Amino acid sequence: MKRYVLSHVPMAIIYAGVLFAFKGGWSNWVGWGWFALGVTTGVLVLFLDRVAFTYSYPGAQISQQFMWYWKQKKYGTALSLLDSRRLEQERLVFRSALFMVMWVPLAFFALTSTGGLFGKGVVMGLMLHILADAWRLQQTEPRRLHIRLFWIIKRVISEEERLVFLWVMSTIFVLFSWWVG
Repeated sequence: MKRYVLSHVPMAIIYAGVLFAFKGGWSNWVGWGWFALGVTTGVLVLFLDRVAFTYSYPGAQISQQFMWYWKQKKYGTALSLLDSRRLEQERLVFRSALFMVMWVPLAFFALTSTGGLFGKGVVMGLMLHILADAWRLQQTEPRRLHIRLFWIIKRVISEEERLVFLWVMSTIFVLFSWWVG
């Protein structure tokens, strides 16, 4: 779990810092502090997808081990188990292409109807985490990325379609990022 936090929190803080530098101002630095906290929360809350996996696939060995640790009230060990065996969890709903597409109208709604920067930060932090993981997997393990993104879709997706999808989602994310504030 410590690895997860230490590898994702700096990404959230850098993202929030870049937006603060370009969009913020010292007159609203408290609001941007809330934005940074929201982005960090959004990045970290995506870990709950791994917990949801244990309920979606209760017969999997990792799910059974997680439940055993949880019942023993060894919460830290249970969460660390999910992080250390993350490669076994391929079918994560919140990291699928379907969720990414659904995120666009939800983010639009949140960005246009939420006055505070904390809520906007949470929404943007979710997609920041998903896209960062997706681009990292595209570089290192494209086959795993393909399974992660398109396991819900019952048709063959070509490598070019996958790249177009990632570029489109990244472009939307950047546009929404400049809209924040």
